[in-house]
Amino acid sequence: MTLRPSTILLLVLLLPLVYTDAFLQSSPTKAYNLRYQLRNSIHQSSSTSTSSLRRPTHLFAENKKASVKLSSPQIPTTLTPTTLVDYILSLVTSDLSSIVLGSIGILLALTNRLTSIDLEATNIASNQAIDMGTQSRMDLLAVFSAGAVLLNGVSKLDITSVTAETVELEGTILDRVEYVNFDDGIELNRNLIDWALDSVLQSSPARSAVLLVCLNENEKKWNISALKGVVPFDSTLRQAVPDGVSTPILDRFLKEGQGKKETYLPTLQALPGRTEITYLPGNTQEVLMLPIDMEDSRYCKGALVLGSDTAKSFTPRDVAWCQVIATRLGDLCNAS
Repeated sequence: MTLRPSTILLLVLLLPLVYTDAFLQSSPTKAYNLRYQLRNSIHQSSSTSTSSLRRPTHLFAENKKASVKLSSPQIPTTLTPTTLVDYILSLVTSDLSSIVLGSIGILLALTNRLTSIDLEATNIASNQAIDMGTQSRMDLLAVFSAGAVLLNGVSKLDITSVTAETVELEGTILDRVEYVNFDDGIELNRNLIDWALDSVLQSSPARSAVLLVCLNENEKKWNISALKGVVPFDSTLRQAVPDGVSTPILDRFLKEGQGKKETYLPTLQALPGRTEITYLPGNTQEVLMLPIDMEDSRYCKGALVLGSDTAKSFTPRDVAWCQVIATRLGDLCNAS
């Protein structure tokens, strides 16, 4: 069995790249969980007292244009054998290098295959037929290896899709938190609510924030407790959910096994369920509903409802941040 030197060289170069990149991707330095980091930052800013809770600025910059970013490792400041090896491995397994090497590998495999075929041959000996079959299998293995490297590079690209158009929400802007239904014997720490609503409005795409509570799980009656941001012009819609309006989306938080999962409606205007969200402006583009565990308080359940003026603008990082704030709000309300 004879193999072409170009095929052997291609396999030697590409196969280690696949295993090396897989090893680097499994490194513990890349295994941090985003929610764990955000939870720690919230805990540090709220562990002293509720009056000293810090309100974060916008954490994630908005990008209205689609873009593709290529990553490249930074050159180490101090050259040691360890840092040099790490830099070389990071450079070789970066998305740009993977795309270039994968493309070159596929081209070499194609060139090797085309040059190994004798188009003018009329008769093929048995030993030549065996060699051609072996060569075909090696060429396929080379193509699969190069394709894996190319696919790895494409999968690691930082692609930002274009966002939807931003609309002007139809409503009035509340610079301060407006509290509703606080004279019924149920007490909440207003400093906590101020901090939570300010945080989600300043650090996420949300433009409206509403806190609702459910007093009785059987009746499934949700009461509006606090609002901030852009709210409806009609003051009655800011006071309570109108009678006769069902709330099946919010009621999911009351069901067994579903009370811990958020509800995200990225294109609200295309959904018939938007009619139940009367406490947000009528042209709200998307809604994120976050459950708040209040079992240790006088409430049955709470919900933090966020509305935005741009469809599909909440990223997974935004959702994780808002989840941490809602969880922290529930913990502090139960402890107060």
